[in-house]
Amino acid sequence: MEAGFLPGCTYLITCWYTRFEVGKRLASFWLVSVVLNAFAAIFAYALTLLDGSYGLDGWRWIFIVEGAITSSICLIGWFIIIDFPTQADSFLKPEEKEFIIARINNDSGDAEEDPITMERVLHHLKDWKLYVWAFNLMASTLPGYAYSYFKTVILMGMGFSNTQSQLLSAPPYIIAAFFTYLGGWLTDKYQIRGPVIAVHQLLTAVGMLITAYGGASGARYFGIFMGVGFLQFCIPGVLAFQANNITSHSKRGVASATCLIGGGLGGIIASVSFKSDESPHYTTGIWVTFGVTMVSICLTVMMDFHFWKTNKKARETNGQIEGMSGWYYTL
Repeated sequence: MEAGFLPGCTYLITCWYTRFEVGKRLASFWLVSVVLNAFAAIFAYALTLLDGSYGLDGWRWIFIVEGAITSSICLIGWFIIIDFPTQADSFLKPEEKEFIIARINNDSGDAEEDPITMERVLHHLKDWKLYVWAFNLMASTLPGYAYSYFKTVILMGMGFSNTQSQLLSAPPYIIAAFFTYLGGWLTDKYQIRGPVIAVHQLLTAVGMLITAYGGASGARYFGIFMGVGFLQFCIPGVLAFQANNITSHSKRGVASATCLIGGGLGGIIASVSFKSDESPHYTTGIWVTFGVTMVSICLTVMMDFHFWKTNKKARETNGQIEGMSGWYYTL
C-alpha cells in the first residue's frame, strides 16, 4: 500500500504549482521525511524500552505506536487533501480557482485533467526520458537505503556502542535537511535542475568512499555526514526535474509512477549488494553505488545536452516542444 504514496504526493504537488515553484515545495515535502529519519532510530530505541509492558515485546510497541500515528495522520489527510485545482470548489473561491488554473496553463498548459487510458499510458511509456529519470532516482535512493539499513552497523564497527550509534545516526540528517531545502531553493531560483542533481550525486558518492575507506573514525563519520547530507536533495531534485519537463496530467501521472519504480529498485539493489559478511566496510555495495552514480551523472549530462539542442532549435525556428509554443525544457 505504501508504494503509491510518494508518486501520488509528487503528482499532486506538481499539479498545483508552476514549474519553477515545485523545487522548493517538493524539497519541503521530502524535508519532513529527512527530519523524521534523524530521530527515527532514537524514537524506535525509546519504544523498545517498553519491552514487557502489557506483555508485549519492544518491537511490537514500535509497530503499534508508529502505526497509530500514521493511521491518525492518514485519517486527517482524507478530509483536507484536494485532488486538483479544477476540483477545489470547497477549498477556493471561484476567482482563486480561476487564478490558479490560469497561471498553470500559462506555464505548462495542463491545468485541466486529461483522462488516463491504456492507449495513452502505452504512448507515454515510449518516451525514453522517463527511463533516464527512473535511473536517476534509482541512483539517488540506492545510497539512501544503504545508509538507512547499515549506518548504525557502520558506526558500531567504529567502536561505538549500540546506544551511541543510534544517537550518532541523527546529526547527519539535520545537515541533510538544510541542504535539501537549499538545493530546492537554488534550482527554482536559477531554473536549472540537472547540474545541481549531478553535483549532489557526485558528492554523495565521494562521501560513501570516505565512509568505507577513511582511516580514522572521525573521517568515516564525516563521510556519513557527507553522504547522507548531499543525497537527500537528489530525490526531490529528480522528481522536480522530470515534472518540469512533462506536459499533460496523464503523462505526469505515468512519469511519476515510472520514476518511483526506479526509486524502489534502488532499495532492492542496496539490500543485495551491501552484504552482511562485508561489514563494516561493505566494499561491494560501495562500488556498486559508485558505478550506478557515475552512470546516472553521465545520463544527466547527455539528456541536458539533448534539451539544450532542442531548446536552441525551437528558439531559432519558433518551433514547438511537446506540442507547445514558447515552452522549453528545463536543463
